[in-house]
Amino acid sequence: MDIAEIRKLVRVMRDHGIVELELQDRRGKIRLVRDGAARDIARDAVPAPPTAAPTRDLVVTSPMVGMFYRGAGPDAVPFVDEGDLVEAGQVLCVIEAMKMVNEIAAETRATVRSILVANGAPVEYGAPLFVLDPA
Repeated sequence: MDIAEIRKLVRVMRDHGIVELELQDRRGKIRLVRDGAARDIARDAVPAPPTAAPTRDLVVTSPMVGMFYRGAGPDAVPFVDEGDLVEAGQVLCVIEAMKMVNEIAAETRATVRSILVANGAPVEYGAPLFVLDPA
């Protein structure tokens, strides 16, 4: 991952209040934690009961460079909204690259926690698109 991609991820984290982000693709794995966030969380955290499950958020990333659309095209109804429960294989969005429309689907049953990209925005390879909370 080059520095421009890392800077973009840091901006997304700042703009959307994301404290920690971990991504993995064929090139490797990266984990980003906002400066001071870990100290703030540790200081302000209330101990969780022993039965609490750890957070398992999944970040769906773009497999290619192109235009991000929440629906089948620029003006189409979105496939999903924040808070929706999606099933494995359900289409989340499309990315148009060189006049080809590529569907991006959920890999597992999950709730859409947040949508990180505006409809019609350009995305780069590896750009975070959605945060999902596995069901």
